Amino acid sequence: MVYIFICIDFDRDYAIPIQNFKHAISDIVKNESDEITKNPELSASLKGTIESFNPLIAFLSDYKVPTTFYYEARSLKMFNKLQQNLFKNLNKPFFEHGVHGYDHEDLTGEQTGIQFSEREEFELLQRAKKEVESLLSTRVYGFRAPYMKLSPNTIGILSELDFSHDSSLYKQSDKGIIPYRIDNGIIEFPVIKTPKESSMKGMYTYLWPLFEGKRSKEEVIQSYIQICKNSEDSNSYISINLHSWHFAYNISQNDYVTETKIQENINAFTELIRELEEHNVVISTPINWLKENNLS
Repeated sequence: MVYIFICIDFDRDYAIPIQNFKHAISDIVKNESDEITKNPELSASLKGTIESFNPLIAFLSDYKVPTTFYYEARSLKMFNKLQQNLFKNLNKPFFEHGVHGYDHEDLTGEQTGIQFSEREEFELLQRAKKEVESLLSTRVYGFRAPYMKLSPNTIGILSELDFSHDSSLYKQSDKGIIPYRIDNGIIEFPVIKTPKESSMKGMYTYLWPLFEGKRSKEEVIQSYIQICKNSEDSNSYISINLHSWHFAYNISQNDYVTETKIQENINAFTELIRELEEHNVVISTPINWLKENNLS
């Protein structure tokens, strides 16, 4: 038996870093006017997330699928403002909520050229955590860094802010992995990347290749099944990672897809989950895993 975590990064449509900007912008608006790109709210498109939301949440809710959301705080706030009727569907007892920055910031400054001081990063993550907790009326314990990149200060700040776990590192593996403690007592839930020489051919457990047409549905499903079969430890897990907007926005085409294609992407995702459920797995969340292993 292996645990499966479904992890959804809830952020603006394809957030990209821009030189000399602290906030990310949606790729679809990168060539718009300065007035738009300089404004963190105007430069955040939620079109893909909104168009994908109903069929995605319908599946997760109808089947009570435990799911972990990592929220970019501004996008969650905007979603609540724009789609209050949809927003309330995020308050399900089987959904777990985490933080994914406030404006999808490059915490390292590597791509933007802007370095956050330790105090600035603390205040940023504190603000994001408070926003998510306030909007969803819940406590938040999990974090995933934008762009999967941590600064030298991030883990210490997470500990100060009472986060219990992080999921911002990649780990090469062809089987389920066991979470482990890193600095300041934070428990790391890495994202698997399979070895290139394995039958999974260097597959990240993000679903980008599936939605971008770079891997077939059958290939992706069989790769996940193979990882499950390789997993010997009963406490190991595999995370299936995706973005809230990626059902509706194709990065390669730099454009939104048709309603028919959105449904095809949703169907491929749901088929993956249903196939895995036939292979002695438990769909769960990081918090539940910590509780079941007496680490919460």
